[in-house]
Amino acid sequence: MIMSARFIAWLGLLIASCITGLSYALIATTFDASSEWRVFLFSGLGALSLLLVFLMPRFKGWRLPVFGIWIPALLLRSVLLPSAPSDDVNRYLWEGRLVADGVSPYAQAADDVSLVEYRDDVWQAMNHKDKPTAYPPLAEIGFAGVATLVYHPLAFKVIFVAADLLTLAAILSLLRRRGLSQAFAGLYAFSPVTLISFAGEAHFDSWMLAALIWALWAVEVGRRKWAVLLVSVATGVKWVTLPLLPFFAVGGGAVSPELAGLSGVRGERRYLKILYLFIAGVSLLVPALFFWSSLPALFEGLFKFGGTRSFNGPIYETLLLGLGLPRVACTVIVAGLFGVVLLWRWSVRRTCSLDAHCRWMLGSLIVLSPTVHFWYIAWILPFVCLRPSMPWLVLSVTSGAYFYVWINEFWGLTIGQLLIFWVPFFIALLYELWSTRGRIVFPLTRDSSEAVSISIVIPTLNVAKHLEGALGSIARQTCQPIEVICVDAGSVDTTLEIARRSDLPLRVIQGPKGRGQQIAVGIEVARGTWVCVLHADALLPVTALDNLTLSVQSDPAILGGAFGQRFEESQAELLPIELLNDLRGIFTRTAFGDQVQFFHRESALRYEFMPKQALMEDVESSWRLREAGGFLFLNQPCEACHRSWKASEWLTRFRLVMSLVSRYRFARLRSREEAQALCDALYEEYYTNGK
Repeated sequence: MIMSARFIAWLGLLIASCITGLSYALIATTFDASSEWRVFLFSGLGALSLLLVFLMPRFKGWRLPVFGIWIPALLLRSVLLPSAPSDDVNRYLWEGRLVADGVSPYAQAADDVSLVEYRDDVWQAMNHKDKPTAYPPLAEIGFAGVATLVYHPLAFKVIFVAADLLTLAAILSLLRRRGLSQAFAGLYAFSPVTLISFAGEAHFDSWMLAALIWALWAVEVGRRKWAVLLVSVATGVKWVTLPLLPFFAVGGGAVSPELAGLSGVRGERRYLKILYLFIAGVSLLVPALFFWSSLPALFEGLFKFGGTRSFNGPIYETLLLGLGLPRVACTVIVAGLFGVVLLWRWSVRRTCSLDAHCRWMLGSLIVLSPTVHFWYIAWILPFVCLRPSMPWLVLSVTSGAYFYVWINEFWGLTIGQLLIFWVPFFIALLYELWSTRGRIVFPLTRDSSEAVSISIVIPTLNVAKHLEGALGSIARQTCQPIEVICVDAGSVDTTLEIARRSDLPLRVIQGPKGRGQQIAVGIEVARGTWVCVLHADALLPVTALDNLTLSVQSDPAILGGAFGQRFEESQAELLPIELLNDLRGIFTRTAFGDQVQFFHRESALRYEFMPKQALMEDVESSWRLREAGGFLFLNQPCEACHRSWKASEWLTRFRLVMSLVSRYRFARLRSREEAQALCDALYEEYYTNGK
């Protein structure tokens, strides 16, 4: 069996990632090991992790999650197990021992004389002995359970990695349910943030994440009671999910019909909301009963840990150090800003997906928190897998700057190090805001109750050589379209004959010459609620329309997008093209036509997504779509012909395409009209030099 160039490249990346992870583990022999290599290896592992996702080989069926995700995830966690755990583990272990012995960790600080008998080696290595604990009661009970079984830090590593893998399992299930590529799970599974947070330093946030992401899964399968219980467990482990609890308990999200209540009867919906609130209250209250007499001291611990100190919070530190505001004023401002976010998300709770609420709330908590440790970024990564986001993926790489704290003479980051950590994130965030014209914050939405029916539009002009293959790929779909529309621009070969003898529900109509005009005509006459635009030299995978149906049902803010593309032959020189196409589709929300675009028909007509121009119609329609805030890249590649990318000429063609797109981009920055006027000249140049 001859291995493809993509598989060889991916296998090399996996080996490099394992070596990088092992190198980090060998350097981090103590949690505070002072070495710049920790910064470089973390960031290097971050870059490799992204390439592992975007160069994933063509694993089919069950092989993708097994060979593409699970095996690499287990390997990477295994090589990081030798690294030293964080000193936080000592507190987990020691407080777990207290709870197991019936002593409340809230009643006194760890250095209190009443606890002298518990001053073992773990106590000696523990941090902040002068402060009472701030961990929630359920977390303390969990610590006690682990400490009772094995009184050793490695026990926590094993338990936290197990929870981390449970999170990965939920992500894979959600991606499959939404018709998205399971390769996106690698954005969590391979990230150095996840690997070092749990397999490396053993932070208990993995418990919270596992409960939260499975709560989202429970909502999507209609098990709302379990969802409320699980998100309550997440809150009982770590307080940061408390603002999300109302969205799960009393309504929020448009992921599935169950989110609107299991019955159309208002009284029954009210009863269910009361039931959900009862479940949440009991889930939080029962663990607290074990510490009832000393529980008020918990608020003192929360205040001392969260209200009297700060580190690496971009907004908070700017207010405190940059503007010189008093700490109380900084706290009030960031709390007020988060309150605004909370009210905003509540006001749109029925029109946006539940995972979007989670993403915005957790992201705001990270950015507005006075203290931001690198493992906090792990909170949002499961939701980034469901909707990849350039700012958070960039931060998952640049957050390696965190480890400068162990190199500096003081515990903190210099201004330059803070800039390395945060500036790329905010630049990427500003790009997303600019490129979507702010619609990433306030997306347009469609009627989520609308039934999904799909029309396929194929623009044709002398494509007899390829059309039969494209039609065959449609006939093999597990979910059939209601119609196929060939918009022909005057073919003189056997294209029309091939189309008319097809057994598909196909009709041929005549359109003006120029792919954009042809597609626009096809969208206008289509009867489906969604339109998939298939080039005649491309092939749909058998589950393509099934995946499209699942994906658009998951979020009413999706108005269109693209599947992705792989060349029919896997050649080394074509890998950079495929990689750039994927990265452009995910991060800049720009697709080429051979990536198979799709549109919500009514929205496409209302907002004129498809321009009536001869060239760059794919780029222009992508930009119009992202300016509506509704672009989704499925990363479910369709097969495209590579005839235009001959091995001996691909670099010349690449330069031509980049030149045309760049010139169009600059014209578009001035106005749509100027860009459209440029198309005729670009059309002539493309078909003279590029074909």
